[in-house]
Amino acid sequence: MKYIVLSLFLMQTGYASTYTLDKVLRSAGQNSALSKALQQEGLALEAKNQANTASDPIEVFGEGTKAYPDTGIQGNEYSVGISKKFMLGDIQAQEQKVTRLSNQAYLLEKERNILHFKNGLKNIYHQHCLDVQNYRSFRQSYLDLVKLYKKKQKAYEYKEISKTELMQLETEKNRLYAQLQEMHMQQEISKENLLMLSNIKDIKHVKLSCRDMYPIRSDVTLSDTFELSKDAYQKRVQSTQEALKRHSGAFESIDLSVQYSNELDIDKYSVGISVPLTFSSRRSEHERAAAMYRNSAVSFEFEQSMIEKKSMLIQLRSQLKGHALMVQTLKRNYRNYQKKLLPLIKRSYDLGETSVIEYLLNRQKSYQLRQEIYATKKAYYNTLFKLYTISEKKDN
Repeated sequence: MKYIVLSLFLMQTGYASTYTLDKVLRSAGQNSALSKALQQEGLALEAKNQANTASDPIEVFGEGTKAYPDTGIQGNEYSVGISKKFMLGDIQAQEQKVTRLSNQAYLLEKERNILHFKNGLKNIYHQHCLDVQNYRSFRQSYLDLVKLYKKKQKAYEYKEISKTELMQLETEKNRLYAQLQEMHMQQEISKENLLMLSNIKDIKHVKLSCRDMYPIRSDVTLSDTFELSKDAYQKRVQSTQEALKRHSGAFESIDLSVQYSNELDIDKYSVGISVPLTFSSRRSEHERAAAMYRNSAVSFEFEQSMIEKKSMLIQLRSQLKGHALMVQTLKRNYRNYQKKLLPLIKRSYDLGETSVIEYLLNRQKSYQLRQEIYATKKAYYNTLFKLYTISEKKDN
């Protein structure tokens, strides 16, 4: 029977697909609603830009009259014509460029949402892997206690220990089992959450590698920090510069018209032209002033934004270093406790020199140290990926 069960297990394992962090991110990127939404928003903004700067339509006009001239000949007269406004030079292209640069800046800033989402997935991946590590470690401790409990059951049968001592061990065993089940549920929930956000189907047959976790270091190298914000700032500056060019000309457009008039005794064909003189109005002057003010406003906003982000970056770096150092300290304390103190307590308990309560309390102290390491590692990765989001780091 056990061979059948083993065969079924191996068959099920064979169908499992292992996902690395990179594969998870690729799946999320291919199916990301955020990326698709941003792409469609970019197309919408460009279409709106083209619509707003499209040339004016041809206008058709006409009129008709009933004429009663002094000559005594009366009849109907009418005229029809068309007119069209033409933008001079590359004004239309300049207007499109002004808006397009502003839209590109907006879309670059929106990319931070995608970056935040990806770093969130990285964090969930690492949190899940820590859940798995914690579960396996705790399970081994539970199995060690089960082994001890079975040994003490035999000792009780031979009247070597009391019923009270056996019940204390059983109570601790049951407590650890309940905690173990809770940990198992937690790692399953974190796995389902990650796969759902990554749009990965068939959750039951998916395994996560957890062999590609980022190492815990007291400092990380960050190159090209705030790249998205800097690019967006440059686009906005270029937009204001193009706006200055746009409103620097003396002539912007001309209106052409062609008209045919049918009068009682003559046909007329006429061509008209009108040129708006922009220098006769202060509109262009105010538009240029507005562009310069926008340029200054963009610079001041960017300067303030950089001050706040750099301050946040310093705080997160400090927190990251603190978490990393704490992990090292806790791991060192845990190793010393496991290798030196706990074996002595175990030996003393086996010899009857230490009570079961003292032994169990020392085991619980070991669990607490391990849980502190686990919690500090989780805090480290939370801080790390928040740091990556704030610094706008796009690579792994």
